[in-house]
Amino acid sequence: MACCMERAEGKKRKIPWGMLYIGATIVAVLLFGLFNREFGNVFYTITHLTPGFLTAAVAITVAYFFFEGGIIRLLMNSQNIAMSLWSSMKIGLIGIYYSYITPSSTGGQPMQAAYLRRDKIPVGLSTAVLIMKFFCFQCAFVFCSLISILFMREKIARENPGILPFIAVGLIINGASILFFGSMFFRPVLGAVCRFAKWLAGRFPKLSQRFHVRETVDKFEADFDSYTDDFKEKKKSVLWGILLSVPQFVLQMSVLYFVFRSFGYHQAGFFEIFAMQSLLQVSVSFMPMPGASGAQEIGFSNFLRPYFVNNDLYAAVMVWRFFTYYLVVIAGAILVVVDQFLYGRKKAGTSEEELSQGN
Repeated sequence: MACCMERAEGKKRKIPWGMLYIGATIVAVLLFGLFNREFGNVFYTITHLTPGFLTAAVAITVAYFFFEGGIIRLLMNSQNIAMSLWSSMKIGLIGIYYSYITPSSTGGQPMQAAYLRRDKIPVGLSTAVLIMKFFCFQCAFVFCSLISILFMREKIARENPGILPFIAVGLIINGASILFFGSMFFRPVLGAVCRFAKWLAGRFPKLSQRFHVRETVDKFEADFDSYTDDFKEKKKSVLWGILLSVPQFVLQMSVLYFVFRSFGYHQAGFFEIFAMQSLLQVSVSFMPMPGASGAQEIGFSNFLRPYFVNNDLYAAVMVWRFFTYYLVVIAGAILVVVDQFLYGRKKAGTSEEELSQGN
């Protein structure tokens, strides 16, 4: 009995990290809206646009999420890791959400790995799958962007040559990312990265010992290595991942076309607007701001100015960013809060059950 009381008291003293996390997320979303003044004006602008095209933009965004989750599920299943479509979509949206709110999109994969760890999936294995997912998407991204520049180069060189250097730099950087992340699946490269991580941790011995960094890195390398061994026999799933990433990227880049049509414009066809959106994306994707904020808006003004000619360019930027950024951030924040709340309740219920069994 005394033992149970001690356990209960210990439980009461436990810091409610889950609730603190929920609170921090809510505060972050509120600050997000407060410091983005244009966000509030979007709703007024939307009410004066063609509703059918805006509905199509929402439907396309949802379809994009399905592809994101479906490809993650495909790559997980290829490693004999069972995952429902809902779970994979949740992981996908969480990754997009954290990519959008962290500099240079650095938070997406680490947070996805953390959520997968809750489901007892080793960090090394989940990281390998997520890197492969990123690799597949980057292949589709660069491929579509190359097709776009081949199609639009003469028009851009004639009407807006100043953006060509940015497109070239973006293609080089994103192409290099394919080579870098692809090389992670070669043992010498992975070994070098892990040795560097352990060397860096050795510069801070107290922290390294406290968090068992060397042991963690070794286990990560072993899990990642096992994934690489298995995956050599399952190259078909990688090919499918790349092929499915092409329509996923097309869906993501298609939102602008429906925003364009909702303003009443029809002087440019689907592929032209898609190509300009792809080239805008490749030009700003490497910017260090969360969601490439600032760069996206400035880039839109430079790339799409010839298409919004009725003094509505700023309104178009607001609506486009609402559907491609703000809406995703809101949906991701809601999902994170709800998921954390449900996980906290489930964990508390499990602890109470274990406590009762101990009685």
